[in-house]
Amino acid sequence: MSRISDFFAGFRHLGKGFSFLFSHPSLWIWVLIPWTIALLMLAVSWGLFVYYYPDFYQFLLSHVGLGELVRNEGFWAALGFAGLWTLKQILKLFIFLLGLVFLSILAFVAYLILSAPFLDLLAEKVTLLVQGVEAPPFQWGRFFKSLGQTLIVESKKASLFLIFPLLLAVLNFIPVAGGALYVVMTFLFGMWTLGFITADYPMGHQLIPFKERLQWAKKNKYTLIGFGIPFLIPFAPLLLQAPMVVGGTLLYHSIALRILRNSNSGL
Repeated sequence: MSRISDFFAGFRHLGKGFSFLFSHPSLWIWVLIPWTIALLMLAVSWGLFVYYYPDFYQFLLSHVGLGELVRNEGFWAALGFAGLWTLKQILKLFIFLLGLVFLSILAFVAYLILSAPFLDLLAEKVTLLVQGVEAPPFQWGRFFKSLGQTLIVESKKASLFLIFPLLLAVLNFIPVAGGALYVVMTFLFGMWTLGFITADYPMGHQLIPFKERLQWAKKNKYTLIGFGIPFLIPFAPLLLQAPMVVGGTLLYHSIALRILRNSNSGL
C-alpha cells in the first residue's frame, strides 16, 4: 500500500469504530464510563485554561520568538493600523488554539491513565467479538488483578505525549521558521502517538513487549497518523478515545490479517 492509501485506511477506521459500537450495544457500558471521566477532565481543564491563559499567552510570546515582534513598534507602524490590528488578532487566535492543544494533551494524558482499565476491557471485548468468541461475564476480581499492569503500560504510553514534544522544543531555536516547524512536527507526532496508543491494546492482551509494539507503530506510521487525526482538534481525543479504542482494535486486527494473507500468498 502507498503512504496515502495507508493514511486513509487509518482514517476510515474512525468511522468503523462507531459502526461497530452501534452494531454491538453491549459495548456501550464500557464506553460510557470513560466518557464520564472525560467530561470531568474536560470541565477541570477548561477551568484551568481560562484561569491561566494570560500567563500562557505571555510565556509563548517570549519562548516561541514572538515577543520581539509584538514589541517592535517600527515593524507594526510600517504595516499601518489595519495590518497591526489584523495580525495581532491572528497572533492571539494562534496562541489561543496552541494553548488549547497543549492543555488537551495534558488532560488526555491524565484521562488515559484514569480510564485505562475500562478501555483495556473494552478492547478485549471487541477482540473477542471480532474473533467470533462470546465475551466472558465481567468479574471484579479479574478486573483488579490486571489493574496494576494496565496502569504501568498506559503510563509508558502516556509519557510519549509529554517526552517527545519536549524534545522537539529544540526546534524553536532555529531562527524564523523554528516555531512553525515545532508546531508542525508536534502535530504530526501527536497524530502518530494517538493512533499508536489507541490501537495498542490488543498487543497488550497478547503480552507483546512494549519495545516490539513501538516497532510495529513505526512500521505502520502512516496508517496510525491517519487514524490519529482527531489530535488536530483540541479535546477531541479526550471525548473520542473510547470509540477510537474500538476502531483501533479493529485496525490492529485488520493489519494483522493483511500480514497473514501476504505471508500465505508468498508460500
